[in-house]
Amino acid sequence: MKGSLAMSLSDLLYNFTEWLRGTWLTEFALSISDTSLSFWIVTNFWSIPIFQTIHILSIAAAFSATFMFSLRIFGIAGGSRTIAQNSRRYLPWAWWGLLFLAISGILMIIGEPVRELINPWFWIKMVAIVVLIVLSIWFQTRTIRSAAAAPSPWVASSAVKGGAIALLILWCFVIYCGRFIAYAPV
Repeated sequence: MKGSLAMSLSDLLYNFTEWLRGTWLTEFALSISDTSLSFWIVTNFWSIPIFQTIHILSIAAAFSATFMFSLRIFGIAGGSRTIAQNSRRYLPWAWWGLLFLAISGILMIIGEPVRELINPWFWIKMVAIVVLIVLSIWFQTRTIRSAAAAPSPWVASSAVKGGAIALLILWCFVIYCGRFIAYAPV
């Protein structure tokens, strides 16, 4: 059973890759690789490692901010501040991290467009990031409303706690998918 499940996932990823190769993305990736910026990134051997470092540090900043804020929501850490105070402290780090994540990610796509755009893990990660952003917006709005309406600014509602767990799981999934981009054959 376990072997057939693993084989099925491998087959699914292979078929997804084959489908991606048959779409307009292949031509689009090749046209990106013909740009002067792509050529500059490819010929300067240090550029991709720098973009990857910025990407990883951005993930670390955004995930860490979400993690620290989640610890406060569950009352594990940061108890000397209200939830609203912690929100103002950590959530800007998460949003700035996402911005730098997007910029460095776009630069890595320009540098290696075929490797990125014809990769099933890349597209799974992109879908997860869109869900993550939508959930983050909901989470932030819900947290602020919940903190304002709560009888105590020190306690989070169960919806906010559920959102915190969902965000942490989703961040781990995004990181997992990002790591596997390097191992998918394109």
